[in-house]
Amino acid sequence: MRMFLQFQKAQSVRHLGLLDLQRTMQRALRRSGLPIAYSKGFSPHVVMSFASALSVGISGDHEILDVLLTRDVPADECLERMNRVLPPALRASRVVPADDRHPALMGMLKQASYDIRLEGEGAPRIADSLEAFLQQTSVMAIRRTKSGEKLVDIRPMIHELRVVQRTQNEALLKARVSFEEAATLKPDVLVGALERFADAQADAVRVHRTGLYGVRDGQAVPLIDL
Repeated sequence: MRMFLQFQKAQSVRHLGLLDLQRTMQRALRRSGLPIAYSKGFSPHVVMSFASALSVGISGDHEILDVLLTRDVPADECLERMNRVLPPALRASRVVPADDRHPALMGMLKQASYDIRLEGEGAPRIADSLEAFLQQTSVMAIRRTKSGEKLVDIRPMIHELRVVQRTQNEALLKARVSFEEAATLKPDVLVGALERFADAQADAVRVHRTGLYGVRDGQAVPLIDL
């Protein structure tokens, strides 16, 4: 059985790196009493993987951990056992059982959604320019890839972008963007493009990932439900 564990990475631990998060999750799984599977070989380790690792400095509340178990366990029992041993800042909200043959979640991931909070005098100017920004048919930006920096058109990667809150010195944006190997739009690249278009700069940017999605029949579907 595979266990898809949906959990949060709260603001208080947004600077927790991937290796520390892996160690924390492995320790919690061992303490949970769940029948977790281990790899074979000289140094066995828990068989688990993240659907998508969050960058340091970004929080999230729909993160997913894929864990292999040696036998079936009811979802509510898995959730209860994990929340007994997880720190509150990494609390789990849902467990979905899956077949061992279920495709890797990472390969099914197509989109991600974010709350992007901009602070400073430039924030409302950026928010006010959003409608005109989205009317562009092309938005060129530098995207970092494994082979180096590349100039790409990010406009097709923006599936949703809107202002949900605006004050004199702050703006909250909601965005849903492409998130796959060939076309990933990271929040910092999006914010940079917005700043250049508005000719304004935010003094601070805080990013919170709100969802991971696959695509079914042309529609975004929460990854954990595919």
